[in-house]
Amino acid sequence: STQSMDNSQALEFLNARRAERPSSPWHIYQPQLTSISSIANRATGAGLSAALYALFLGHLGAPLVGAELDSSAMLDAWANLPGWAQLSAKALVAGPAAYHTLNGFRHLGWDAGYFLQLKSSYMAGYAVIGATAVSTAALLAL
Repeated sequence: STQSMDNSQALEFLNARRAERPSSPWHIYQPQLTSISSIANRATGAGLSAALYALFLGHLGAPLVGAELDSSAMLDAWANLPGWAQLSAKALVAGPAAYHTLNGFRHLGWDAGYFLQLKSSYMAGYAVIGATAVSTAALLAL
């Protein structure tokens, strides 16, 4: 049945209901491949962009502080790194770049109307993960 309330009672009732609601959808939804891959795609894109901007700004600003950051200086620095450091640096770039590129192809498939059913979307997601592992390993072998 419906009850009549004054404004203060209605506000108190509303605030009590609001306190029972989750404050974020993270508490309601179970993480799925589609949501995790979307977050990972954004994170890899942002990370790669930030690294590229940092490299560009360092290259641009190095002469202002008397540092040398031209291509020959970068190649010399790379050649003087130990093998484990080179491999680690390559992995930090190759993994995200491979994932972001391959997941970009998956997004192009969605734009073209493919992989829109749940089963095919998951299949494409797992294919991206597998292809990322293979292509990252191939890039590290270079």
